[in-house]
Amino acid sequence: MTKTMDFLYASVIWESDSIIQTFNSAPSIIQDQSARQGLVDIYESKAKESGSAPSTQQLFNAARAACAVEHDKDVITWLETLLSASGHNASGHTPNGGGHVTQPPVHPPTTGGNSNIFVNPVFFPSEQSFQQLVNTLDGAKSSLDICVFTITDNHLANAIIRAHERGVRVRIISDDDKANDMGSDVNRLRDENNIPARVDNSPSHMHHKFAVVDDAMVINGSYNWTKGARFDNRENLTLTNAPKAVQGFKAEFEKLWSEFA
Repeated sequence: MTKTMDFLYASVIWESDSIIQTFNSAPSIIQDQSARQGLVDIYESKAKESGSAPSTQQLFNAARAACAVEHDKDVITWLETLLSASGHNASGHTPNGGGHVTQPPVHPPTTGGNSNIFVNPVFFPSEQSFQQLVNTLDGAKSSLDICVFTITDNHLANAIIRAHERGVRVRIISDDDKANDMGSDVNRLRDENNIPARVDNSPSHMHHKFAVVDDAMVINGSYNWTKGARFDNRENLTLTNAPKAVQGFKAEFEKLWSEFA
């Protein structure tokens, strides 16, 4: 686990005992006190520069950007989801002065043995799950291959645009009928943002809902990239870096990309 986790620990030390206990149960948290103090010093220097402490959201974003190991990034996202589920907003305060918000438990990413393989299921409707999806897209560094039946949620479209604008190679495969629906973002992303997109041109449907991030992680499940899936439907996604899953979904994407050329 990277030293970044200690930085986050310092930033959320004011949280409730239950949050701290759950945080301490995360895989591989390091106990290096000198490293912890060094990161606290960084936190304090940043606060002095800006005149105030950075928000919790800024800390999480910085922590993810500093991660060298994908599993560490996923654990950070899990902690962010946990913090949000406790009823605190990105600034670390309870919204509207309210108390604890009851949410389903958020479990840390699991690993097999001593490896860094994780399998992290998330469920909808849930703003915490949706934020985890957005954070995962925002964490893409080199490539983002998206193969989904439809995209109509502008928040996800904006995350795709952000990835494209920071130099990530983005490609989109979608269904030809859905790409032409009113409100679809697929053709807009292609025509207005120059993001490569291909469709099946077939009477049958291209019904996949998956994405491959940095050729290292797969997002896959029932979840269509729509507001209905986000706010209303019972949906699921699984995030995993299991090599067999990554290789399989990557191969399927490349096959369809060539077939739909």
